[in-house]
Amino acid sequence: MCEDIKEFTPQNQAIVFSITIGKISCFTSFDPVPEETFIYHNWFRKDKLSKRIKLSLQPPRWSTFSSFQLREADQGPWRVEITDKDGHILRLFRFSITD
Repeated sequence: MCEDIKEFTPQNQAIVFSITIGKISCFTSFDPVPEETFIYHNWFRKDKLSKRIKLSLQPPRWSTFSSFQLREADQGPWRVEITDKDGHILRLFRFSITD
């Protein structure tokens, strides 16, 4: 989890983010990627799915990210579940949005 992505590099990684930054991103990297496939970034706020983003992966290795625009009502606990096409959780990130 980070504040921004520049030249495909995560910037200001953290687990607590201020609402004032306006946007956060989830960056993921896969190596190896044996075949073309896809994953999902599932954004949850207080255990409720807020956004599901489908992202493709290409061999031999691949990095990708998704972002979320923050609003005042988005404060509180969050998580992003990264799942494969069958719904299996590959990685889980927990973080908080504060004022």
